[in-house]
Parts: sequence; structure tokens; C-alpha cells
Amino acid sequence: MHNSTFGILSYSCRSVADLKFAANSFQTAEHGGTHLDAPGHFYKEGISVHDVPLEKLIGPGVIINVKKQAKEDPDYRVQISDLKAWEGRHGAIPDGAVVLMNSGWSDKYPDKVLTFGSESVDDPNTFHFPGWHEDTVHWLIKNRNVNIVGVDTPSTDYGQTKTFPVHVLVGTASICGLEYVANLDSIPEAGTVISAAVIKLEDGSGGPVRVFATLPVRSSMETESCTLD
Repeated sequence: MHNSTFGILSYSCRSVADLKFAANSFQTAEHGGTHLDAPGHFYKEGISVHDVPLEKLIGPGVIINVKKQAKEDPDYRVQISDLKAWEGRHGAIPDGAVVLMNSGWSDKYPDKVLTFGSESVDDPNTFHFPGWHEDTVHWLIKNRNVNIVGVDTPSTDYGQTKTFPVHVLVGTASICGLEYVANLDSIPEAGTVISAAVIKLEDGSGGPVRVFATLPVRSSMETESCTLD
């Protein structure tokens, strides 16, 4: 983790007994729970998480609702037609967008069997959950300028992938991925600003992330917020 500078707080107390001090430690995987994939996760020349510019971790929220499709087909992959349907309702995907698939899958977490769509959660060959189609991501990269591509499932590639083409595509294009995003039904398909406050791990391939959306309050310049992790 990069070094940070902390201010020194001076104060007095009557005795040591008056002083309360809490300090804990924690250990976690880079790619567990709600987390961000840095471009270097699946692309050798991609940048690490500590080098991702802040401006690439925030953008207009674009929520692609494929809950109906995913309910009918757990191996569903977001299609170009899904993006065009969104644009038919809201206009072109804006520059710097955070584009997230809403398959309704986050409701299954943390039940591993439901989340991975398999009774054999240690065998990736048996996984069944939705993700992005590589042709759709290629279209996004070629035709739009987005900051993040994400999902409410364990992976931006669907469960049955063997080659992880979506991971490779976004990494090569210097786009970050988000996985295990939650509460997407709590925000509108458009009109929010989504931020991904990832932990700044030096040379990390990704890391735990606090994802939140803000939206304007119509009566003032204030904003409302909703956590997506």
C-alpha cells in the first residue's frame, strides 16, 4: 500500500485510563466481495490499481437491466441490443460512463451455491452466472468512451468462460472492471454518478472497493447517495 501522510492529533487527558485507543488489522483477497479489477489483472502491460487515475474511477451511471434474460438463462451475456435498447430510452452512453449489468444476481449473495449457479463451488467448469459478451464489450470500446464495465455477479465474464475474453478486452483498453456490485435496483438506469473508491494497493491487480452512486435532488444542488456494495 502506498504511504499516506496523517496529521498528528494532540490532546491531554487526566490519566491513561481516560484514553480509549482502537486499532485493528485485517487481511483480504484482492478479488473477493465487491472489488475492482485493474487493467493489469488480465493484461501484462496494464496498469496496477495504485496507478489508476481518480478520474477513471468515477462517471455517469449506466445500468443495463437484463434481469428478465438472466432469469430465463443463467448463462446470459449482455448483448449489443441491450445497450442499444438503453440508448433508445436515455440517449448515447455518455463519455466516462460506469456501465453496470443488473442481472438481479446480487440477491443470491452470499449463498455460494446460488451465486455460482453450481452445487460444486470449487469446480469452475460447473459455474453458471451471467456476464458480458465479448462482442458487446468490443462494441463499447470501439464506439463509446467508458471508464468502467461491471457486473453484479462474480465475474465480468460469464460463468462458463474458459478464456476470459472480457477481462482481456477491458484490460487491454485500460478500462477497469467491477464485480459483485449490489443494490442496483435502488438507483435509476440513468442520471446518477457512480464512484468506485478502491483501496490503493501498490502493484495490486485489483482491490476491495466502496462503490456508491449519487444523484441530484431536484429542489436544490444537494445530492442523495446509495451504496452499491
